[in-house]
Amino acid sequence: MLRKAILQGLYYSGIQKALSPLTRGMGSILMLHRVTEHGRDPFQPNYHLAVCPEFLDRIILCLKRAGYEFISMDEVHRRLSDPDAYRDAKPFLCMTLDDGYRDNMKKAVPVFRRHEVPYLIYVAPGLVEGSAPLWWEDLETVFRKRSHIYAEMPQGRVEYDLSTTEKKLKAFNELVHELLFETPEEDQRRLVSQISRAYKHDQETYARDQIMDWSQLHELSEDTLCTIGAHTINHHALAKLPEKRVRFEIGQSREVIRTELGTAPAHFAYPYGHQVLAGTREFEIAEEFGFDTAVTTRHGVVYPEHKDYLTALPRVSMNGNFQSAAYVKTLVSGVPGRLFNKGRKLQIKDSGKPYEPGPEFNSFSGLALASS
Repeated sequence: MLRKAILQGLYYSGIQKALSPLTRGMGSILMLHRVTEHGRDPFQPNYHLAVCPEFLDRIILCLKRAGYEFISMDEVHRRLSDPDAYRDAKPFLCMTLDDGYRDNMKKAVPVFRRHEVPYLIYVAPGLVEGSAPLWWEDLETVFRKRSHIYAEMPQGRVEYDLSTTEKKLKAFNELVHELLFETPEEDQRRLVSQISRAYKHDQETYARDQIMDWSQLHELSEDTLCTIGAHTINHHALAKLPEKRVRFEIGQSREVIRTELGTAPAHFAYPYGHQVLAGTREFEIAEEFGFDTAVTTRHGVVYPEHKDYLTALPRVSMNGNFQSAAYVKTLVSGVPGRLFNKGRKLQIKDSGKPYEPGPEFNSFSGLALASS
């Protein structure tokens, strides 16, 4: 509620409009995950990861009228490579979607095609093939159907009281935080797998049903508006892995996509690209493997100074909790990012506090998972 109040204050006071020419930079990279209709179930802890197609349609029209130009990530790279040449260009917006959900093809792509808007989908082969779980959604599915569950956690057997919606949400958020920030990746996957098996949830089938397969991705890759990017192999939080595993996740994802789709991706997205889960080590490795750009979930707009940090680019989340033109226009104005970054344009430095949420964990990105 506080975030919404701040965004509303900036918008309706006129502050964002007045400061936008000074703070919006060259433009923004917008981040989406799912594009689908919201159900009416009161327990939707991953609500923030989905916007409805009607909102996507409205916001594209609104931002075009506001003077923004929608461009591809290839064009973002070109402009950042020589920002002086684009000093007088319109502010840009670049649409990116993480994970490759099937609803992207069914609900989002028709909107992009109708408005001739370029879009980029970041793909993790493990998600495509069902070998990597959508563990945050697995937990949501298990929690929704039960009034309590037991889990074998490192501290012992834990019972979660899920008897009311409020208790479900509290338990879900606490467990996700522990798994994401305090638990090694292999243990995280093992624990969620144990919970899923115990409560008859088939993780592999669920992932296959939610994520596009290679034939669908190949079809999309032939769309002139579409770019396919890489998103690691197994959708791990990279900062929690040893360097050898990080190199495998980043480099091999590029090679698998090249093999499956015929072209090596030029662009990359860090899963959970929060400042404590993707940092300098990951930025340097992505550059070593030849990616032109790599995006985080650190909130912010793109400035000319990002030309020196092409594998550490910020994004603006299009969030299910903020489906309003006022919110999005305020976010892309750059004012909130500068406000919460203490006036600084860039947010490149690591937090220095591994596995603890930094200040933007609960900031305007609004992602309980620090983005998937």
